Amino acid sequence: MNKRKIVLLASALLMVAVLAVGGTLAYFQDDESITNVFTVGYVEIDLDENFEQGSELMPSTGKDEDGNVKNAVEKEVFVTNTGANDAYVRVHIAIPDILDNGNPSFDAGENVLHFNYSPDSVGADKWDWSNSTGAPYEGTYNYYETQIAGIDYNVYVVTYEKALVKDEVTVNAIHQVYLDSRVTNQDIIDINEVLEADNWQILVVAEGVQAEGFANAYEALNTAFGIPGTYEITWPYEPAEGGQ
Repeated sequence: MNKRKIVLLASALLMVAVLAVGGTLAYFQDDESITNVFTVGYVEIDLDENFEQGSELMPSTGKDEDGNVKNAVEKEVFVTNTGANDAYVRVHIAIPDILDNGNPSFDAGENVLHFNYSPDSVGADKWDWSNSTGAPYEGTYNYYETQIAGIDYNVYVVTYEKALVKDEVTVNAIHQVYLDSRVTNQDIIDINEVLEADNWQILVVAEGVQAEGFANAYEALNTAFGIPGTYEITWPYEPAEGGQ
């Protein structure tokens, strides 16, 4: 019998919205990460994040002359194969429903909190946001909805099509986050009534499985873990002090 190792890692980005006097303003605080690892066999992965500590998050005011979103905060998610064997990986990115428009329209123009990814992060042998190999890499999201600690979340599943060799690192799955330009102080007040004690969290879980014996990343990951949205995930949720 072939041995295999299934790895699941998770981390939480804690975001705290703080009202500004005389304007619309919020802040990201430094996050605390929780890592959950489940292993069988010989695959190992690491889930990493780049996040600017103490960054001030303000509503976007459009794009600069180079096309960069103004007031965006860097928030990168990527996975490393730290084991000896080739591995397929995917990440689940969970965003509170109240911040993200989600299904069925996926109209990002209605989002309170936007996230985006670099154009060069998707495509053959890179990240695929769809639910099958070779499908369009954008717009046909591999998506489901769940509840975590009583809060509704929209979950986007992003699959890395290329098998990672030892010490190989994916390109970043997401690149940055920013508030919608129309967000107001009253919006923040209303949202905080839902997201307990001003606690905003983006939750990220990474999964990895051996590449050997599988035709592609989707076959491998769906066989090892199941179809996204059909099985339970231990999310790294941390309630705010005084919250749930």
